[in-house]
Order: sequence, then C-alpha cells, then structure tokens
Amino acid sequence: MSALPFELEQDIFEIAADSDRRSALSLALVARRVQFWVEPVIYNCVALQYGGSDSARVLEGFISAIKTKPPSFFARYVKTLLLSDIPACLTMEILAVCTGITDLRVWPYTPSVVAQFVVASPIRPTHLSFSAEHLVQGRAPNFALPFYQELTHLELHDTWGQLIAWAPNFAMFPQLTHLAFVFGSSLSSGTTASYALSAILVNCSKLKICVFRCMLSEDELRFGQEAAIANSIVDPRVVVVGWHRSQARRTGSLWNEKANLWNQAEAIVAARSR
Repeated sequence: MSALPFELEQDIFEIAADSDRRSALSLALVARRVQFWVEPVIYNCVALQYGGSDSARVLEGFISAIKTKPPSFFARYVKTLLLSDIPACLTMEILAVCTGITDLRVWPYTPSVVAQFVVASPIRPTHLSFSAEHLVQGRAPNFALPFYQELTHLELHDTWGQLIAWAPNFAMFPQLTHLAFVFGSSLSSGTTASYALSAILVNCSKLKICVFRCMLSEDELRFGQEAAIANSIVDPRVVVVGWHRSQARRTGSLWNEKANLWNQAEAIVAARSR
C-alpha cells in the first residue's frame, strides 16, 4: 500500500505522464489504478502513421484499443488527432469513436470518402489541417456546415486555383482567426499571389494571422526567396514560412511544430505593430 495520500499519488503520476509521454506508457504498467490515471494523458494527443515497424505497432495498438474500450472513452479523452497516410477504412473507424476531437490533422491528403464522412460527423474541431480538394469534387466547399462553425485555426493543403475559386466561401467561417496555406512547391512572388490572397482575406473578417508555408529548395532559402515572397504581399497579417523538402514528411517533428508555427507567426505580426 502506498504511504502517500491517494490524491497526491494520482497527481504525481498524472504530472509525470504529462511531462514525458514515452514514460507514460511504462507508468501505465505499474498498477491498474495507475493505468486508469495515466491513460487519459496518453490518449489526449494521438499521432498515427501508416508505414514502418514502429508506426505499425502504434497503429495496431490503437485499433486494438478501439475494439476493447467503449467508444465513450475515445470521445472523452482524444482531443488532438494526427492521421498520416492511414488507409481510408481505418481512418473512418478511428474517427467514428474519436468524436470529441478539437484538433484534427489528416495528411498528406484527405480522401473523398474520409472528408465527406468527417464533415457529416458530430466532430466540431477548433483546429483543422486537411485538404478540401477531394471533398468538393469540382464544387466550392460548403464552409457553412456545422462541422466548420467552431474553427479558429485552419490549415489547407490545396492549390492556388482551388483556393481562389473558393474565396467567397471563406466568409462562412464565423470564428476563424488563424489561416494557413501549405504548398508542396515553390510559391512565386508577384502580383498573382498578392491578388489571389487578397481575394481570400477580404472574406475573413476576424482573421488575425495568415501563414504561407511553401516548399523551398536549399538555394531558395539561402538566397532569400522566403523574404521575396513576403515582400510581395502587403497585408500585415501575412507571414511567410519556408520549409525544406526533407522536413515535409517527418510526422514526429511536425507533431509539435504546429503550435510553434502559430506562436512564431503571432510574434512576427505583433512585432510589426510596435
């Protein structure tokens, strides 16, 4: 029997699990009561990737947990979910129980069947990162659907042509304050990008931050292409962040990067107003 008060013992294990997610898995094996305390911490942020032995074990473990735990467990505790290259059938099985998500990221693209399933689900995220291309099938997305109504942070992995065509629909986001566009290739500076962005931003009445994430080569980063793109856009809310191709597919590093990206952009915009 523990010499510590029950509540203090619980606090210690929960803090330890929260400070080191890897050790949380080991802590869950200490005792049944400890497992009960730390599992909500373990499942609060879930990153699942298809491919590689380690990733496969994590994915298999999560699917196994879905079959043994009640759906209410996942609805209550899973709040941030990253799905990278997960087959559509497994993605929908996961999302069917993780209905309490507030931060959802589906990379590198969002299959049509998954996108339509998610948008019709009871999930109401505040943070969303996905591609709307396969959702609309040639039409403009209906951002007035209940799924989008609580969004404050949105990251889209779509092309300029699609985004420009959807520009009026951005007025349908009632709470959107942070918007990011991710491009898998270099983004040219000049009037085209400036005009396209203006057409979108004019419809975002509450927007505070807009981030451009464009894939740049080492030479482009070295010779200041990132700054050139930024200088071609006059809106003070816009921040350009270049990234190298080697960074694009590292799920582990991208997992913690998102909050840092928004924080970095906020700091840059705040500095401009001083």
